[in-house]
Amino acid sequence: MEIRFENAYFQIIKFLEKIEREYGIKYYLVGGILVSIYSETRTTQDIDFVVDIYSVNYNIDTYIELLRKNNFYPLQDWIAASKLAKDIQLLQFLDKQQVIKFDNYIIDRKSHSKYKKIGPLGLNRRVRINFGGLKCWVASKEDYLLSKLVFGGWQDYTDALGCWLRYQDELDKKYLELMSKELETQREYTLLKSGIDDPDEFFKNLKDHQ
Repeated sequence: MEIRFENAYFQIIKFLEKIEREYGIKYYLVGGILVSIYSETRTTQDIDFVVDIYSVNYNIDTYIELLRKNNFYPLQDWIAASKLAKDIQLLQFLDKQQVIKFDNYIIDRKSHSKYKKIGPLGLNRRVRINFGGLKCWVASKEDYLLSKLVFGGWQDYTDALGCWLRYQDELDKKYLELMSKELETQREYTLLKSGIDDPDEFFKNLKDHQ
């Protein structure tokens, strides 16, 4: 890891481990930071993770107080960050160097959106690994892949394909079948299984099936 990114990573993992241990706020890493272990190595400038604050009776503002006390900084100010988080359940802030951005997704069990459903699913199946020299919780391979299919950008499909090609013999395919229906990504998952190994071809086939 580049030194500034590594410093930010150590800061956030130590914080997340602390609040889970002391307050019961569960978390797991998602997104681009997991590409190097689940897909193909590429650089990322953000660190994405999920927290479950509502299950332990925390709200956005009380959670923000924990962030402030641990030397994290808002992109603009905490009032604006709080307002946005209450609207979309995403809190964005910076490390203590004010260089690396964190995208902090907050689990919303009340939402029926497929983009929100993946939060609780990933939490239930999170896995413990040693990553970057620290033990931490991360999304499982299956939930990483499903989230990429849900968000569905070109880079997401590239990452999903990389994960499928690398781990297809190890993946829990029954779970993927079931959850792809739940998350309305059956078409994308079916294309993955068909043996496509190029993201441009993946997009072409998706458009052909629309």
